[in-house]
Amino acid sequence: MIELEGLWVKLGQYLSTRADVLPEPYINVLKQLQDSLPPRPFEEVRGTIEKELGKPMNDLFTDFVLDPLATASIAQVHRATLRDGRDVVVKIQHDGVKEIILEDLKNAKSLIEWIAWAEPRYDFNPMIDEWCKEAPKELDFNHEAENTRAVSRNLSQKTDSGSGSVSSAVDVLIPEIIQSTDKVLILEYMDGIRLNDNDSLEAYGVDKQKIVEEITRAYAHQIYIDGFFNGDPHPGNFLVSKEPPHKPILLDFGLTKRISNSMRQALAKMFLSCAEGDHVALLSAFAEMGLKLRVDMPQQAMEIATIFFRQSTTASEAKENIKALNDQRERNLKALQEKTKLDKKEVQRFNPVDAFPGDAIIFMRVLNLLRGLSASLNVRIVYLDIMRPFAESTLQGSMVHGHITNNHWIYDSPVNSDVESKLRNYLLELGSDKILGIQVGQ
Repeated sequence: MIELEGLWVKLGQYLSTRADVLPEPYINVLKQLQDSLPPRPFEEVRGTIEKELGKPMNDLFTDFVLDPLATASIAQVHRATLRDGRDVVVKIQHDGVKEIILEDLKNAKSLIEWIAWAEPRYDFNPMIDEWCKEAPKELDFNHEAENTRAVSRNLSQKTDSGSGSVSSAVDVLIPEIIQSTDKVLILEYMDGIRLNDNDSLEAYGVDKQKIVEEITRAYAHQIYIDGFFNGDPHPGNFLVSKEPPHKPILLDFGLTKRISNSMRQALAKMFLSCAEGDHVALLSAFAEMGLKLRVDMPQQAMEIATIFFRQSTTASEAKENIKALNDQRERNLKALQEKTKLDKKEVQRFNPVDAFPGDAIIFMRVLNLLRGLSASLNVRIVYLDIMRPFAESTLQGSMVHGHITNNHWIYDSPVNSDVESKLRNYLLELGSDKILGIQVGQ
């Protein structure tokens, strides 16, 4: 993966976070892909800096540490001191990495299209289309600078709610942007511990549970309140401040996703309906997202959502949970086989998803990476408890501590016709009677 570079390193970074899935020896090897790749030669680094900033390095810095703080798939980061005395970090894009990633995306797109043509049930075009749209943005450090400023601004703004504020529950640090070009980014230096350095976290007495909970709150705020969130929460993109009270330091906003208000509300409805165990509301939320499921398979819809929002556990417990989920899936497949009269091979190829929205890809990735983050640190996180207030806030317009029922979800949006008004009443009756579906004839 190191030699192939590009998207292969990105894949390795993702796998390195899945301590809930992969054996520990694999995780230990893959972790180096997060921020410990072989650095590029200093002459290459110097050439990029001087070309991008238009000055010799001696005119820019009084000190520049040759050994990088971190080296990842797209860039490496060095500590330096500006002429005005400020301590900074300088992020320099690797030469040629843009061409490698764009070529990888092109090849992946061709492969996905061929698979979809050969086997239409396995059409992953929405996923690769989303990656082709979002991944190249990571290669523009001016774009990353704007993303960083926007997220920092969003998390620092407070929304009055009578009994508190959304942002008061989010206590994180984000470095200030000092200067940016297409391939060089200069940020404020923050002294921190790597989140993947368990020994140092223990030595400094860091409460890992609290840190991961705070990171989760920050992501809940970005997703449900702002509709603008970092799509790459692997351990290499976090530090923890050394001085107490220890706080998470959020880094690297190259892959940052903006979603529409309607998608933000749909994601909130999906989250809350999963928390309620409400099949009717969940199917409605999926439809609003553009995720189309077979209408005769509501149980499978809940199964899909439950997998994404399940409680995070330690690595060993997570593997047991994965096994339990696989066992449950086998039982569901057996029941489906009896219902459809299909043979086992046909049932295994059966896909309950008719259409998947590209906008949800990065969201699903974030949930998986956050779960892997907590598993790698051996802490338990109940995502439903942490994220619920933020999802409720999305639907009510301000932070609440009460309980949202299906009645709110149905009546909160405008009525466009008499038919829709009548249908809403039927939906309430169906939900209270636990009926899972309705067929409407012409």
